[in-house]
Amino acid sequence: MSTRSVVIVGAGVAGWRAARDLRGAGFEGSVTVVGDEPPYDRPPLSKQYLAGEFDDARISLYRGGEPDSLNVEVRQERVAFVRPGAVTLEGGEEVAADEVVVATGSAARRPAILDGHDILTLRTREDAQAIRAELENAESLLVLGGGFIGVEVAATARQAGLAVTIVEAQPTLLGAALGAECGERVERIHRDHGVELITGVGVERIEAADGGAVVVLADGRELTADLAVAGFGAELNLDVFDGLDLNLSNGVRCDEFGRVEGLDGVWAAGDIAAWHDPVTGEAIRREHWQVAGEQASIVARTIAGVEIVKRNPPYFWSDQFDVKVQVFGRPELADSRGWLEADDLDPESVWAFRRGENLVGVVTFGVPRLLGRFRPLVVEGLAAATA
Repeated sequence: MSTRSVVIVGAGVAGWRAARDLRGAGFEGSVTVVGDEPPYDRPPLSKQYLAGEFDDARISLYRGGEPDSLNVEVRQERVAFVRPGAVTLEGGEEVAADEVVVATGSAARRPAILDGHDILTLRTREDAQAIRAELENAESLLVLGGGFIGVEVAATARQAGLAVTIVEAQPTLLGAALGAECGERVERIHRDHGVELITGVGVERIEAADGGAVVVLADGRELTADLAVAGFGAELNLDVFDGLDLNLSNGVRCDEFGRVEGLDGVWAAGDIAAWHDPVTGEAIRREHWQVAGEQASIVARTIAGVEIVKRNPPYFWSDQFDVKVQVFGRPELADSRGWLEADDLDPESVWAFRRGENLVGVVTFGVPRLLGRFRPLVVEGLAAATA
């Protein structure tokens, strides 16, 4: 029986998936998960949980009798430092481990412009609870930032009957993530549901206001609302690596199995992890729920000495009112793109990414069941394009 020990830092989807898959892969040593929050699912926070449709139990990552059924120790504490062979808790206690898996995720970015103002952000369960409480007493919402968190909060609030305005400094919503054409498709969904959109204009300053929010834009326009929520992206939780000689400019660099470069016995998964990509030769970091879980599974199986059977292409989704937007594959590899035309497809329902003749990614709008039709085509296309 193995006497090896694993400490997992972070109890989000990557951290808890690593613990579960260690046991699933037959690892018999001790497994400890240390996180400053209990394990819960984050994607519903801006949607069903914010709307009050899901409760705490519904978003918990535990299944059945977990964690006891897995013989995993869970400690709700903050980790101060990570080193090969041990982690140090904020109170000074050192917890030894043969293997350390770091999955600390990210926090909501709060730029200096928000300093001194009661502008809410959304990253944690408590953040969602605070926004929900404010929405119940508000008639209007101003969303600063048109990324995924911002547009999902906007859709949830609009469905609750609030007047909603989104301000995005870039030319289109979600343009950086999906491209201009798909971003414009998302914009039409929001406009059709009565959301006011202001794009291509940044926020100049925020002014104090009693019982509301006042935002002045770079073009001089002044916007007011009962409530403002900022979605200015995320900041990676990399403090646990302080004092180590690592390049953390875009997360922590890892090999293609999650081993942190330069730290023996330390692994990373999820938002913070920039894994080596054998196709491009670059370190790539993806902030997607599915990728976090997949990386955690690969780390767990590698530690347990179990063969990695396959790797799935990246996938993520977003709910925009009644339209599910799904992204599958590797759009960054494409050299051409456009709407896919077929007799059985509604116009502008599938945006295709191709490398040569190979389909390497798709974005689907409002046709969730059809993704199953395109998955094998993308998998086949990626295999051919990267051979």
